[in-house]
Amino acid sequence: MKQNQSLSNPGYLKLELLVKGVRLDRSALVAPTIVKALALSESLGAPLEVSLILDRSVMVNIPVLECLNRQTPYSLGMENGRYLIRSATESVEVEVAPPPAFYEKRTSSGLSMGDVGRVYGEYLVVSPKNECVFISKELPCRYCDLNAKMAPDRSVSDLVETAAAAAAEGIVSSVCFNVGFTLGPDGGIKLIEEYVKAIKSELGLLIAVQAQPPASDEWVDYTYAAGIDSLAYNLEVYDPELFDMVAPGKASMIGRSRYLEALRRAAKVFPEGAVVSNLIIGLEPLASTMKGIDYLTSMGVVPTLPIVGPVVRRQLGTEAAFDTADIAKVFLHLQAALNRNRLAPSLISHFNMAINAIEGQFFGGEAPLTKRLPAVLRSSAGSKIALGIRRKLRVRPTHKEDGEL
Repeated sequence: MKQNQSLSNPGYLKLELLVKGVRLDRSALVAPTIVKALALSESLGAPLEVSLILDRSVMVNIPVLECLNRQTPYSLGMENGRYLIRSATESVEVEVAPPPAFYEKRTSSGLSMGDVGRVYGEYLVVSPKNECVFISKELPCRYCDLNAKMAPDRSVSDLVETAAAAAAEGIVSSVCFNVGFTLGPDGGIKLIEEYVKAIKSELGLLIAVQAQPPASDEWVDYTYAAGIDSLAYNLEVYDPELFDMVAPGKASMIGRSRYLEALRRAAKVFPEGAVVSNLIIGLEPLASTMKGIDYLTSMGVVPTLPIVGPVVRRQLGTEAAFDTADIAKVFLHLQAALNRNRLAPSLISHFNMAINAIEGQFFGGEAPLTKRLPAVLRSSAGSKIALGIRRKLRVRPTHKEDGEL
């Protein structure tokens, strides 16, 4: 099926903006929503990010300041009260989502809630514990936002108050925890367990976690029993040699094979479609990314495909090889792999920093399987019941399975 490569296609436009960025013209720079976003960005000491809502409710987050000094064919402007994305030949109306109101509030301890957690799509993303041995050992991943890892720890009450304020606005349905790497056998889960318990018991929100694989599979079971709904062990790069180069800490202190073993185990323990792993587009040849898609989906893992930012692309020297028409084929490949393995990416949809599998339909294929999340998971009482059931899980014996490593 032929791809619709025009700005009227929200999937294509989202991909173009993620890859090429957008500049703000003068009319946008004086628009009230943008002015407020700029002021908040300055007060929080964070890069300006503008969240756009495209046609068919497709969401995309744009790090605008990163694009100010770059050549991009797209501009964001305002005309007759409407925001428009323009290229040399087309224009399309978009919405600019105002910054969440809770960003301007403070917790009881005095912290800015915008510093405690940030909203991306329907997720509140938090990093309550910023310990990462990869950094202290001078082995950081080459794509890592090191500044984000330098923030101080957040208390449980800071996080619960922030999540409650975000939920009260009706803008988030999940809290996503980013966990660094520690030397303990649990992969960092014990660091955030008290936060997870508090969010579940007081707010009943869904919990997603991005962590590193634990030393043994028993800790994978423990992670599920702790009340976590969706789990990511992010491989990031499928090619073995590039994995070692791009993620030296992951390679030397955990090992690529352990990532694949832990993902396989998690796919058996967690509900279908709840285990994910990043394969970052732009860190390896697209053919390797597609090979990784095939392998991960074959064992029940949903690949997520964020696109490496322009700054990292320049550092890695991959700018020239970036072509959106070729990238679109990767999303078609993902879509086909999910359907072939009957995996529904329902738990990880509506994230505005990457093209998700559901949006792959805009590149010429059929929509992948979708499943409504059980209502019991979306209610506070239901989450408490589910948490109680999980805590009764038994650690099942592990069995090594043959597979490509």
